[in-house]
Amino acid sequence: MRAIFHDEEKRARYLVTGLPGIGRVGHVAAAYIINKANPVLVADIFSEYFPQQVVIEENGVLRLIRNQLYYVDAKDPFFLLTGDSQPVGSSPAEFYEYAAEILNLARQLGVEEIYTLAGIDRGAQRLSEKPGVVVAGTDEEIVKRFVELGAKVDKGGAITGLAGMLLGLGKLEGFRGACLMGETSAQLTMHGDPGAALAVTRMILSYLGNELDLSDLENAAQGFEALLQKMLAPPKEEPKPPEPTDYIR
Repeated sequence: MRAIFHDEEKRARYLVTGLPGIGRVGHVAAAYIINKANPVLVADIFSEYFPQQVVIEENGVLRLIRNQLYYVDAKDPFFLLTGDSQPVGSSPAEFYEYAAEILNLARQLGVEEIYTLAGIDRGAQRLSEKPGVVVAGTDEEIVKRFVELGAKVDKGGAITGLAGMLLGLGKLEGFRGACLMGETSAQLTMHGDPGAALAVTRMILSYLGNELDLSDLENAAQGFEALLQKMLAPPKEEPKPPEPTDYIR
């Protein structure tokens, strides 16, 4: 991993992550926070475990696939990690090694608690129901705090990718935290699920005691839910043509 720093002086207790995944829930949430909170870019992060390609910007200039670390100067400041991709995933070692490198960076920046934003696949159920938030944490106390904020707890299951690995490895190294999973559907990954993103964004901000204007995300979520309902509505019956009139007797 290679980190190019733009600001090495920032320190914060919390790290929040929102990377591409099921329903792009965490990715959409992180993009919204960046758009509204005007954070400071701390570092560009590159890794040999990202896809072997470059991104072409709108102006025709290319750049490597990257993650970016931001500092959000809120009531209770936090770092926000987001970006183009997680490790490709051709080997589990990629996730272990990249997660370990991020944890090492987080410790250098004073981070003590990590909160990952992700999606959980509810399949067709998401297409007919508004999304809630499922929580899994490093200890019962943190899980209980999120349950008090309205989160659900699934009995069993697994979390794949960095959303889980950062917490699993982090727990071994003394970090506390939780994964907030917005209920979504894998079918919504291509375009993203603003409803699920709104649910996890609202909850993490409430947990950290920070405020942010969520009106644009709320409007996007309402429009998305209306579109889903329209798509799921049974087709209207075509009017039957009038019976032919027989004038010949």
